[in-house]
Amino acid sequence: MEELQLTLTPARVDQRNFGMQLSNWRVGQQLTALVVESRPNGALLLSVGGKTFAASSDIPVQAGTRMAMEVKQAGQELVLRRIPDASLPRADAGGRAVETTLALGSPRPAALLNQLSTQAARLASPELQELTRALRGRALKVETLTAGEVQRGLRDSGLFTEADLLAGRGNRAHQSNKTQLSQVQTVALALADDLDDGVSEAKALHQMVDKALALLKGISQQQLGSLPQDDGSQRWMFTLPAQLGERFHDVHLQLEREARETDQPQSWRASLCFEFPEMGPVTVRVQLQGTSVSVVFECDNPDTSTWLSRSMSSLENQLNFRNLRAVALSATTTTSRNDPPPDGSSLSVEA
Repeated sequence: MEELQLTLTPARVDQRNFGMQLSNWRVGQQLTALVVESRPNGALLLSVGGKTFAASSDIPVQAGTRMAMEVKQAGQELVLRRIPDASLPRADAGGRAVETTLALGSPRPAALLNQLSTQAARLASPELQELTRALRGRALKVETLTAGEVQRGLRDSGLFTEADLLAGRGNRAHQSNKTQLSQVQTVALALADDLDDGVSEAKALHQMVDKALALLKGISQQQLGSLPQDDGSQRWMFTLPAQLGERFHDVHLQLEREARETDQPQSWRASLCFEFPEMGPVTVRVQLQGTSVSVVFECDNPDTSTWLSRSMSSLENQLNFRNLRAVALSATTTTSRNDPPPDGSSLSVEA
């Protein structure tokens, strides 16, 4: 059995968050590695716990393949051992579903939207301004957010663009973020071709192109990560822009439908990660089984967790109004934070 050496790819990684993630990996924990890209020369692009790694393999592996891994060694040097595919993990030792860490390695549409909002009008392109209005208009409005708006945001995220095309829903596919990001890239390139490379407008347009391309690749990676599991369970991963005031922020959402046992109610899990001004990073974990629901808020900022704790009774009333029974509601402060590993850290995987 071969050994894979996975090297951290700095251009794709938020180093601070990566260190936070590794600090939570434990010896014996089971993870799933997704082959995002496979090249003829044996080079692989793998996603482990939502983080992208470069690797090489002597054995051909197709893109989209999932490999079950177990943490053999933790610390500054991580070693993962491949285990039989039949034991692909659905939960860790604490009973929590193994999930992709949403805030890590995800596309970040807010950066592009913030740039478009400030520069699209200055570039004097009606087509680019129209695309900007469309993308801004579909961003989640934090102050007035409704369930219907979230549903529309998921539908238009780009995750279902190809499925909409196959189903004959061409208009919906044309309006998706994925399609419009491709149009932003095309328009920005055309505008940049008419300018000298040294002018500030040309540099801004090339930045837009790079951001749009990164977002398109991120959506494709999320589509691979959302492929159905053999046991009937499925996970969907989204990154949506949310508008708060005049600024845009990224909201990372993961939905997971567990395989349904005979005569058992359907079980769902959801994780929502965001970071708004004054609140700090917040992760919301929801579990729904039948009409029983639990909600946990994990906050970096103690003031945020205190404020949310005071809102638990109101949240319970809202759940009861929707005929849901609150099993557990809590807001906690995350205290475990380790420094990230230095650039060039590596992770080894034993097959």
